[in-house]
Order: sequence, then structure tokens, then C-alpha cells
Amino acid sequence: MSALNSTKVILSSVAFYAFFITIIVGAIYPTMSKALNMNAYLGSSIIGELVGVNLKTYNSFPALLAIELYGSFYPVIFGGAIAFIAGAALPTMIENGTIDLALARPISRTRFFLEMLLSGLLAGLITSLVTLLAVWISTFIVKDNGLDWNWVIIAQLIETSFFCFAIGVGMLFGSFMNSSRAAGGATLGIIGLGYLISVVGALSPKLDWLQRIGPFYYAKGAEALVGHTITIWYPFVLLGAGALCALVGLIIFNRRDLPAV
Repeated sequence: MSALNSTKVILSSVAFYAFFITIIVGAIYPTMSKALNMNAYLGSSIIGELVGVNLKTYNSFPALLAIELYGSFYPVIFGGAIAFIAGAALPTMIENGTIDLALARPISRTRFFLEMLLSGLLAGLITSLVTLLAVWISTFIVKDNGLDWNWVIIAQLIETSFFCFAIGVGMLFGSFMNSSRAAGGATLGIIGLGYLISVVGALSPKLDWLQRIGPFYYAKGAEALVGHTITIWYPFVLLGAGALCALVGLIIFNRRDLPAV
């Protein structure tokens, strides 16, 4: 709770904008569906990769929701913010000296690390729940919206698995860095690099291997929401990568010398 409290401004902003963007999508869809031919704008494969969505048609409310929430923008913006929170969690405690008080009690470094990890997971869970709430509210704005709630939840779970990956990477950087801004920024940079890899990999079939080594390739929430298809093991790649990063971070944190404040 202390870790969450120290990032309440960022977390509140993340939750607010996730809610706000979703409601705006519902509000503008009736106008956009009549005024714009979304297939003409987003039919290009390159544009599709930039937004992280490759669909057969874009002229539907689920498709617009997929572009704004479950394409690349959602994990870049909100996943990046969650990654920053996780990356800054441990270094913030070092900077303000509270880590000494915490570890002076009869608790282990492992427990302390896991509690910091839990704070990041809670931040991701809050963001996901706020997003689902906003999607539910938007259905009152858009009649005959065509949403299948089973697939909405699956799409959100896929994006939550991306959050778990981002949190694991953040905990890894935070385990050996003393500056909260540096650790959070480095973690955010990894998310940005993953997006860049995804876009560059789409430029040519010969670069397809680039996409496969990036996290965005395995976050196919948009396809689940609109196409009702899912590759079951993709989210587990993100969960496994995040867990591995967190485990390495735990080992580093247990073995390092903490700076004196």
C-alpha cells in the first residue's frame, strides 16, 4: 500500500485516461461510422501494424474499440505507465530511506520484493478493471454495439498479461538501480523498444522474426475482441517472460548491497 500510495498520481492518471478514452470511443463512434470509411484509412498493412490491429473490417464498434484499447496504443501508453510504476517501486524506497525501516523489521528481502511486485500487479489490475467498467458504460451509448462480453473479458485478460510482463521487467530494473526515475525510464524504454521492433518487423516478411522476439506480437487482444480467435499460449509467453524477469530481479535484490542513506 505504501508503494501504491507513492505512485498514486501516476496510477490515478492511468485509470482516468483509460476510462476517459473508452467513453470517448463510445461517444464518437456513431458519428465516425457515418462520416468515415475506416477500411480506407486502416486497410494498409503498415498502418495496421502501427496501430497494432489487422482486421478484415474496421467499420464496427468492436473494431474501433480494438484500435483504441486493444491494439498497440493501450499497452504502449498504459502498459508503459504500469512498467514505470513497477520499475520505480524499489528505488523509491531506497531514495526516501524507508527501505531501511522496512527491512529492520523481522521480514526478509524476499517478502519485501514480493510485496513491491504485488503493488505493481494491483496497479495493473486496477487499470484493467477501470477499462472494463468504461467499456460497460459505453455500451449504453452505442446501441446494437455487437460486443461479445466473453471475448471482451478475454481481450482484457490478454492485455493484463502484457501488464504482468511490463511489471516483471520493471522489477528487474528496480532490483539493481537506485534512482526511481532511471529505473522507471529504463523500463519504459523497453516497452518503447518492443513497439519499435513490432513496427519494423512488419515492413518485410524477412523481418518477421523481429516481431516474434518482441512482446507486442503476443498481445493479440484486438484479434480476440473482433475476430473471436486466440492463440492460447501467447499470453503465457508474456506471463512467463514477466515471471522470469521478476525472478532474476529477486535474486539480484537478495544479493546486492543496499546503499546507505
